[in-house]
Amino acid sequence: MSKRDNQFVARVLAGDAAAFGGLYDAHAGRVKAFFMRSGAGDADAEDLTQETFSRAFKGLKTYDARKGEFLTWVGAIARNVVRRHWGKRKPADCMDPELAEEMFATYDNPGETAAAGEELQAVAGCVSALPEELARLVRLRYVEGRTTRGVGEAIGMPEATVRSRLTEAHAKLLECMRGKGFLAADAAP
Repeated sequence: MSKRDNQFVARVLAGDAAAFGGLYDAHAGRVKAFFMRSGAGDADAEDLTQETFSRAFKGLKTYDARKGEFLTWVGAIARNVVRRHWGKRKPADCMDPELAEEMFATYDNPGETAAAGEELQAVAGCVSALPEELARLVRLRYVEGRTTRGVGEAIGMPEATVRSRLTEAHAKLLECMRGKGFLAADAAP
């Protein structure tokens, strides 16, 4: 992806402002997911994503591909944007910053390799096969990145019950992934 990103950057710097759309299309989803995992709602996450890419566009001449990937650079901008956003208002205690940071912990998109893509599809299938309540808990915790307290507040469930139900969901997901051949039968729960 970095070679393609660098081609878009070169085109933008050469005066083709429309080429920035390629960078946006390639990375906006990941940036928005970062904001959602940071505790922003869908509308705020969309606004913060727009702000991040606006800043990236304005500062694109400072990007240096020799120092890192475009996604890493735009991730640093996103971190600054979210810090400013939460500095203006106190977030609810429903953010898991470590889970949010995982968005930019790697440069590679796991869907780029066939094996990783198959595994992601298997996980999505296993989550879809869960009873609706468990699937919702898993999505709130691991897709939106909420803490167990934040999940409980979102659905009106005691935090201890959320933890218990997530443990149940985890066991069912492991069983499903074993059934699909992605985990060894003796893999720890």
